[in-house]
Amino acid sequence: MVLLVLMVSPAVMPSGLLGEEKGPGGMYYTFGNDADGTSASLYKSLGVTSIESYVTWESCEGKGLDQWDWSKWDQQVQILQENGLKWVPFLILSPAYSTPGWFRAGPEHVPCRCLEHEIDSKIESLWNPNLPPWIDRFLAKFAQRYGKSGVIESVLLGIQGDFGEAIYSVSGGGWTFEIPGEYHNHQGFWCGDSYALADFRKYAAEKYQTAERINQAWGTSFTGIGEADFPGRQEKLAEFRQRLKAGKPQDRRYWLDFVDWYRESMTRWSDWWMATTRKHFPHTPIYLCTGGHAIAEHGSNFAEQCRVAARHQAGVRITNEGSDYKVNFGFTRWVASARKFYGAYYGFEPAGPEDEWGIVARIYNATASGANQLHDYNSNVVQSEERKQAQQKHLKYLFHVENPVVPIALWYPNVSMTLEWGDFLERAMRWRDYTDFDFVDETMLRNGALAQHQILLIVQGPVMETKDAEKIAEWLSAGGCAVVMEIPKLESVEGSAEPEQILFGGETGGRTLGKGRITRVSGWGALAGAVREILKERKLPVYDLQPDNIFGTQIAEDRFLFLNRNADEISMEIFLNDRQQILRLPGMTISDSKVIFP
Repeated sequence: MVLLVLMVSPAVMPSGLLGEEKGPGGMYYTFGNDADGTSASLYKSLGVTSIESYVTWESCEGKGLDQWDWSKWDQQVQILQENGLKWVPFLILSPAYSTPGWFRAGPEHVPCRCLEHEIDSKIESLWNPNLPPWIDRFLAKFAQRYGKSGVIESVLLGIQGDFGEAIYSVSGGGWTFEIPGEYHNHQGFWCGDSYALADFRKYAAEKYQTAERINQAWGTSFTGIGEADFPGRQEKLAEFRQRLKAGKPQDRRYWLDFVDWYRESMTRWSDWWMATTRKHFPHTPIYLCTGGHAIAEHGSNFAEQCRVAARHQAGVRITNEGSDYKVNFGFTRWVASARKFYGAYYGFEPAGPEDEWGIVARIYNATASGANQLHDYNSNVVQSEERKQAQQKHLKYLFHVENPVVPIALWYPNVSMTLEWGDFLERAMRWRDYTDFDFVDETMLRNGALAQHQILLIVQGPVMETKDAEKIAEWLSAGGCAVVMEIPKLESVEGSAEPEQILFGGETGGRTLGKGRITRVSGWGALAGAVREILKERKLPVYDLQPDNIFGTQIAEDRFLFLNRNADEISMEIFLNDRQQILRLPGMTISDSKVIFP
């Protein structure tokens, strides 16, 4: 056995892609919100590349139709140009605070209406047919004024919801009430307007063709497609969701179709926004702003948002990070996995405050995930010397990694979670302490994403579509290895045992399929052991695979990035075949490790 001990010190390690530059390497680093002459020079000294501004429709045309006032943004552009900084305008239309009062008072305003109470909000309905021409008009005006200024680093799109993310209303309140006044808002289903219902009926007609087939699938009794309705309003919606727990196949299908349409509507809205923006900004990086954690009520499918972003040579920024790395990973990795597969780019943003450790954790998450952009609120960094020191010490680890090496995929069981959310994300966060992995959901599976991975882990989600079990079986037959933990039986949406039979063939413990195999284990230790053996068989690097508050990512064939959350230095063993290297990882910091097996 060959043994080599490497001492890795963040203070002296070369930053690789970063070199000796001041600032991020091959990555955009933006602060929000706005800057004056004094703060702009400070941000520049901290390695910031750009400043973000909330450019709302109301801030530019709030006084009346065609009464444009660009003075606020002209001044911001001048400040940035004088200080050598770029600009990220967050173009926001549809949220209540972003829409001019004169528009909301007019006949073309169509607010979101919730199914739970059948009460309107002041947020624009994304099914409002009057809205797209107004958005197109605003984007054209903004591009005409600033598109060729040379100051724009990227454009961020605020298309919906309380704050601008590509999700429906969740909580709102606070400063979002300042301009429009209070309005009805909560986490729920915001599709109660007539245009939304018409679109749902169109979806049902396209999928099932006749009312008879709809009734057969949903267990309903509509006399025509024009009578098709959502699975409940007001208290009946709660009753339906309670009944859903019984597992009746027709209830399952009805709910899955409804949520699929709800999410698909947001994806189509995102697609239209990015296509329209690209028309006006043909060469500028464009990011779709998204957020939340993808429950049914949020209406987001992060993988599909990345897919349509890639279609427009655009990206996605997700806005849900905090100071806990495992939580950040759980909330953002679906975006990171999908962008890598589809070819989009992406960035991360915090949901609010973060501490000194959060600055370090977020830098690690961005680099280890292959992000193109990292956003932070200036207050998170500059409010204390301790935070500025943490940022400056670790800025050299903020660089772009084109293709992190991730052989393991974790099944993202969207179908099962839509029926019953469960604790999947908590399990994913827990498993991240063992090893790195990507998410693969049903839509990514159907588009071939598993071909990028050698190992598939299924730790939650007993219900899956039969066609998805067939796709996994195809991948197994081609040489993949799957491990299923603590799911005694897989079943279809219709309640049949087809997925179990397709994958396990009656062999409950596992079996060989073609060139691959599938195994069932119980417990995290057994899962780690099974993964370790597969990695060894496949002649892939083996490291960590234990819950120790150390997080590793292979960022190149011979290069690993580690985050040690422990106070003390830790030794990390990396095995490849019969060769071993030991890395010394200092406590409470990031380590960039060159690993060469002779």
